[in-house]
Order: sequence, then structure tokens, then C-alpha cells
Amino acid sequence: MGNLRAILIASFASTIALQICLIQATFSDSSDGVELMLNKSGGTGIRSTISYMYGSITMGIKLPSGNSAGTVTTFYLSSTGDKHDEIDFEFLGNVTGEPYTIHTNIYTQGFGQREQQFKPWFDPSDGYHYYTIFWNFYEVVNYNDSEINYPDSQPMKAYSSFWNADDWATQGGRVKTNWTLAPFRADLQTYWTEACYCSDEGCVKRCSDKNPKNWWTKPKFKKLNGRQNKQMQEIRDNYMIYNYCTDVHRFNGDFPKECSLAQY
Repeated sequence: MGNLRAILIASFASTIALQICLIQATFSDSSDGVELMLNKSGGTGIRSTISYMYGSITMGIKLPSGNSAGTVTTFYLSSTGDKHDEIDFEFLGNVTGEPYTIHTNIYTQGFGQREQQFKPWFDPSDGYHYYTIFWNFYEVVNYNDSEINYPDSQPMKAYSSFWNADDWATQGGRVKTNWTLAPFRADLQTYWTEACYCSDEGCVKRCSDKNPKNWWTKPKFKKLNGRQNKQMQEIRDNYMIYNYCTDVHRFNGDFPKECSLAQY
């Protein structure tokens, strides 16, 4: 078992690098994963060593249990620079007995403001749960038809981080991080990709070509199927607590263009 664990850890480590500017992250010696730590002196983060352009990227995450107020655990894709693209999962901590908030956002050309929030229909701290970002260009056709920016030209790396955001993360910043409970710990495992590696100038076109190798270009991935659409609608109806497309006060009725498109 020890040799198997070493192989799994090596496999995880081969595609993930610890962020140089951050501290307190360690590879677990008991599973194929990484432990992210947070204390008053700082948090931690990791990123992939590989950039991707379309496909499916999955991370297993076990969030801190108990009082996690003020903390934010993330899993996201991002390019770099002021005009970067980004696709986010953020998990906002809460006091004991209150649920996490799942916060999502998309940036295109450096501009975000596409936040949606959900209360989870499961306990994300009771074990590893697996989160997948699936990204292809079919939606680009719909968005471009409406002159809406979409992340279709910048390869992105995968990131995960664990940091303090008690100025806004929990109940609008009213509840602060309880540092007497530190260090806080989030666990990651089973980083899995079925995505197009992108490391040269021609990779965006190569990853967009419609061929059997690029499975994400198949017509069946153009939109959700009936079962998936039903699941999405049930989650929206029962667990969504914020949607930028219905925030009248924020946009003064002048909603982003994508808000008028069919949601699927």
C-alpha cells in the first residue's frame, strides 16, 4: 500500500506545483492528495503546470468542518494578465451548523460580475466531493451571436487556494474568522483531466478542431441533455440564493446580454 500511495502522490504532484508565494501546503503521505493550510500568517495555493484549452477538469475537495467562517476554498481555471479569462468555484465558509455557500463566476477579458450562489444540497465537509469544470466552444457560437465575450482564446491553468476573506465571505463580512481555531485545513485529491493540453501558439486552433480526439467538440456537448437540464433547473429552483441576472438594483435593469439567452 505504501508504494501505491507513493505512486498516486507522484502522479498528483507531476501536474501540480505549489504556489511559490504561498506557504503551508503539503502533499499527504496517506492519500493521493494535498493538504492546504490556513493560519493568521497566510493561506496556501497550488496550480497546474499545464495549460488547457477546452475539456473537463475535476478536483476532489474536502472542506473544513465546524466553524469555517471567513475562509474561502477555491477551484478555478485562469489565464494571466489584466485581460485574463477565468472560471470559478469558490466555497465560502460559515459558522458551525450553517451551510457553506457555493459561489461561481466567469471572467472574460478581465471582466467578471457574473456571480451566482447556491446553498449545497450535501455536506461538502463530510468527505471528498468531486467538482468538475467542463468547458468547450459550443457556447461561444451562442454568445458570439449576441456579441457577448466568452473565454475562447486564452489557455488556462487550474488552481486551488485556501485563504482568509472575512471582510466579505461570511454573511457579508459580519462574521469574522475565529483564529483560535487555526490552523484550518482543506484537503484535495484525485486531480483528473480530460482536456486539451495547450503549450504552443497553434494550440487554440488545434484544441478547437472538430475531430474524434477532441471529444468536447461533439454535437452532444453543445448543450445539456434532458436529464441534466432537469437537474440544473431543480438546483436553481431549490438551492440558488443569488443570481446576477435577477439583481435589478445592481444593474439598474440593464442586465448583461447573456441574461436574455436561454439557460441550458
